[in-house]
Amino acid sequence: MEQREGSENAAASVPSRRAFLRRGGQSALLGVALGSVPFREALADFTMIEPVPNDVNPLGGYPNRNWEHVYRDLYTPDQTYHYMCGPNDTHGCLIKASVKNGVVMYADPSFAYHKATDIYGNKSAARFDPRACVSGLAYIRRTYSDRRIKGAYVRKGFKQWVDDGMPRDANGEVDHKYRQRGKEDFVKVTHEEAAAIHAKVYVNIAETYTGEEGAKKLEEQGYDPDMVEAMHGAGTQTLKHRGGMPFNAPFRIGGFYRFANSLCLIDKKIRGKEDKDTLGGRVWDSFSWHTDLPPGHPMVTGQQSMDFDLLGMNWIATKMPEGHWLAEARLHGAKVVTIAPEYQSSSNRADEVFVIRPATDGALALGLAHVIMRDKLYDAAFVKTQTDLPLLLRADTKKLLQAKDIIPGYTNVSLVRTKVVPKDTKAGIAAEQATQIVPEDLREEWGDQVVWDTRTNSAKPVTRDQTGTNFPSDIDPALEGEYTVTLT
Repeated sequence: MEQREGSENAAASVPSRRAFLRRGGQSALLGVALGSVPFREALADFTMIEPVPNDVNPLGGYPNRNWEHVYRDLYTPDQTYHYMCGPNDTHGCLIKASVKNGVVMYADPSFAYHKATDIYGNKSAARFDPRACVSGLAYIRRTYSDRRIKGAYVRKGFKQWVDDGMPRDANGEVDHKYRQRGKEDFVKVTHEEAAAIHAKVYVNIAETYTGEEGAKKLEEQGYDPDMVEAMHGAGTQTLKHRGGMPFNAPFRIGGFYRFANSLCLIDKKIRGKEDKDTLGGRVWDSFSWHTDLPPGHPMVTGQQSMDFDLLGMNWIATKMPEGHWLAEARLHGAKVVTIAPEYQSSSNRADEVFVIRPATDGALALGLAHVIMRDKLYDAAFVKTQTDLPLLLRADTKKLLQAKDIIPGYTNVSLVRTKVVPKDTKAGIAAEQATQIVPEDLREEWGDQVVWDTRTNSAKPVTRDQTGTNFPSDIDPALEGEYTVTLT
C-alpha cells in the first residue's frame, strides 16, 4: 500500500488490493454490459475468475476442473511413427515414436513384430515383443542433447599433418608429434574440408604402401610377412574398415564393407590394373572385433551367431532386447555360467560365476578346449558327422585337402541338399528356403573334402551332403593324426 504525500488521511483512502481487483472486475463487466455484447455472454468469459464459495469441500467436488486437461494431455502425441532402432548395436528393434509439437517426446516398443512382413510374406512371431532396451529408448535424449556433435571435426594434430604435406619417416611411419590421440583438441571444419582430408589421406596411404617399396616399409614396421604377401602389392589393402560402432546407425554394418570394396578405384589409378585385377580395402570380421558379437562363431559353427552366444559379451547389458530368452531358458532347465573380469549384470542370472583376470579369457578358453580334447569329453559321433574337424588339412598350403588333389580325374559329386545354379543366374533368395542356393563356380571352388578312414586306413572323399544321419556308415573318420597322401 502506497501513502499519498501531503495528506494525513491518505492511507485510509487507498483501497485494499482485493477491493481494487474486485472493483476493477466490476468496472470491466459494466463496460461490457454498456456495449453491444449482452451482459450474460460477457460474464461467461470470466468464469475462471469467479470467486470460489467458502463452503466448498475440495474432497467432495470442485466447480471447475478443466485445468486438469493441461497435464492429462501433456504426453498425448499429435502423431506416431515407427522406425528401426540401431544406435549402437545390431538388434534393429522396431520402435514407435510419439511426437508432440514436432518433437519426439518418447519411444516405446511397437508390439508389432507379428504384423510386419517382408517382401516374401514372411512374418516374425509375437514372442519377440516387447523388443526394446533402455539404450534405444534413451536415444531420443541424445538426439536433442545440447552436447550432440553438430558438424565435422578433425583432430588438431592429424589436420596439422595433412596441412604439412603428410610427411613420413623412411619406413612410412608418421612422427609422433602428429599422433597425440586423446591428448589434444579437435578442430571444427566444414563437411567439404573433412571429405577432402579423407580423400587425400586414403590416396596417401595407398600410394605409400603400394608395390615392393611399400611392402618393405610395412616389414620394417613389423608387419607379418604373410600379411604383406596377401596384399599382392596393393597399398589399398592396408586400409582396414569395420562395419560397426559408432557407424551402425547411419551406415549399418554393410556400409563400410561396400565402401572398402569401392577403394579398388584408388588401386586402379595407382597401379593401372584392369578392373578385374584391382583390390579394394580390407574389412575386420565383426565376429572377431565387434564388441558383444560372439567371437569366432562363424569359423567354428558355420553360422553367424546363436541364441546363446554368451562367450565374449555381457548379455544383459549389451543384448537387452534378448534378455528375456535367457530368463525363459533357465525356467526350462538351462544352466548358465558367466566368465568375466568382474561380477557383471549377467552374473546374477547365472548358476556359476567365474571371475578371471582381464585379458585371460582366451587362455581360459584354450585351456578348456585342451582338457576336453585330452580327456575326450566330447561326443565323438557328433564331432565326426556334424563338424569339419575330421577333414584333412594340407601341411603345405594350410588349406583343406580336396578329393581332386589325390584322385586323378575326380569330378565333384552332384549335390542333393544344395541347389547349384548357373553362375549367371539371378536367383532370388528368400528369408527362408528349403535348400541352400549356390552358383556352380562356387560349388566347384568348394570341391569335395577328404577324411582319413580308420577302417581301411586310407583317404576317403566326403561331400557337403554327407553330414549327420547322411554320413556314410562304412567310414570311420579319424579325429587326430598325420597321414601321407600322393597328390595328382
